[in-house]
Amino acid sequence: MEFIDCIRDEMKTKGYDLFLLKDCDPHLSEYVNDYYKFRSVASNFKGSNGLLAVGLEEACLFTDGRYFIQAEKELSGGSIKLMKLSTPGYPTIREYVRGFADKGKTVACPSDIFSYKECLNYGINALDDKNYVFLNAYKKYFNKDYPDLKADDTVSILSDDLTGESCESKVLKVQKTLSDTDADFYLSAVLDSNMWICNIRGKAIRYNPVALSYVMITKDEAFLFLFKNSDTSDDVFDEIKNELKKQGISVALYEEFESVLRGLPDNKKACFLFDKMPVKYANILNEKNYDLINSDCKVSMMKSIKNETEINNLREAYRKDNKVVKDFIEWIGNNDVTSLKEYDLMVKLDEMRLSEEDCYDLSFDTISASGPNAAMMHYESYKDDCSAILDNSLYLVDSGGQWKGGTTDITRTVAIGIPTYEMKHDYTRVARGMLALMNAVFIEGCTGINLDILAREPMWEEGDDYKCGTGHGVGYMLSVHEGPQAIRWIQGAYGRDAVLKPGMLVSDEPGIYKEGRYGIRIENILLVKEKYETADGKFFCFECLTYVPLDEKLLLRDEMTGREVKWLDDYQDKCKTLV
Repeated sequence: MEFIDCIRDEMKTKGYDLFLLKDCDPHLSEYVNDYYKFRSVASNFKGSNGLLAVGLEEACLFTDGRYFIQAEKELSGGSIKLMKLSTPGYPTIREYVRGFADKGKTVACPSDIFSYKECLNYGINALDDKNYVFLNAYKKYFNKDYPDLKADDTVSILSDDLTGESCESKVLKVQKTLSDTDADFYLSAVLDSNMWICNIRGKAIRYNPVALSYVMITKDEAFLFLFKNSDTSDDVFDEIKNELKKQGISVALYEEFESVLRGLPDNKKACFLFDKMPVKYANILNEKNYDLINSDCKVSMMKSIKNETEINNLREAYRKDNKVVKDFIEWIGNNDVTSLKEYDLMVKLDEMRLSEEDCYDLSFDTISASGPNAAMMHYESYKDDCSAILDNSLYLVDSGGQWKGGTTDITRTVAIGIPTYEMKHDYTRVARGMLALMNAVFIEGCTGINLDILAREPMWEEGDDYKCGTGHGVGYMLSVHEGPQAIRWIQGAYGRDAVLKPGMLVSDEPGIYKEGRYGIRIENILLVKEKYETADGKFFCFECLTYVPLDEKLLLRDEMTGREVKWLDDYQDKCKTLV
């Protein structure tokens, strides 16, 4: 009997025709505490993005192009069907779910881990409040209880030399937006936004320096609802409480958020992001006849535009991180790594980075992939489940760190042994795309949609494509993935993409992925800055923060234009002087 069958038995006791499940917490986070990895347990698919839809007759796993190869491998041998998002011949999640809902079938999802936006989009009401179906099925199938939530509730307050702006100033900006929109409440379940507003950092989620929390701001008050383990000293909690009180923020316990919402006066107006608020809490406000506004009072935009203090700190953090990766790649070139495995190289780089005094954590699990494994965009190597480093192949490493003063992210692909012409040709195309975006000059008002073609054109011109965006925003001592800015050719799922503004960070990471053979990705982090102003308007460009040389063994300069060769030479020269 499969675990999915156990879930179906529980569905029948509740009268559900379709049950939706994912790895998600009550903050709709991209990465979650292990307690919230419900879908991973139920399906064996471990990618960061995926929705499991369990019906009484079939079960389907929806995921995006980054994970197609991985999902096929991890779902192999089971009864779960892979549904490829944004791929002809496959339904969207909305089409699939509404196919049940529109026929009067009962669709259920845990109301604390599905957003208000999702439930509106799918046309369903959340019927299952506490993962009842999954948790009971887990107990029966594995004959044990699912572990309780035990998050690291360590919280630290950032100093002014790291933030460049007080939380009092940030709260005032939110309150001004509330007044401008004539709204009564700003509510946030978004962890990195809460950290930014309160100038604090935590350790609740691996590699993500956040604390489990909610924020509520009124026109004249601000509240932080902070998670506290039962065995945490009251003195430690009170210390944070007293420090934030000096900044005008009152601190309450995490579990009090729901009761506070229920106690709010009726018939008011509240702002929150519909795709980042659990439907459970939105429904409480609906019951109180609230006017709900899909807005975060500009918090995500303010957070994405780094101030001068943050930018200066980021430059220094990237300088240190660049040196680590440069030294690692030089170490690869000076040693016979074909006697090692992917996991060994991952450990080597992680140890090099974490040995640096100002690097206190990684920013995600290092991707260390040789040969065919590199074709899986988010491949993970494990000590007892990984490949040897293959000779005459390509090795891809995607890594990053949490530094005092910034979050880093970099990918490099290097030749092991003697590369083929095809490998060099493809690597050169990826390099051409990366350099074209890095050297872009664009007029004020552009979004990433306007720029994506610069990086993707060398791939498209030969009929290749990478099934992901070209670039994402990067947090400041926060999540390695940050919005609202992005570089991609398809508009974001929930509305118009953000206009690129000076102070924003974006990654520049085109790639080529050939299943069963190799994968190539080159990733730099770029800072948007002003270029000049003419009679036709303001023009922006990018300042590159990542300076680690490209692999000369893989570059075919005779397949590059004169302009591209100049960009390449300028970049390679700076890599020698800026690290």
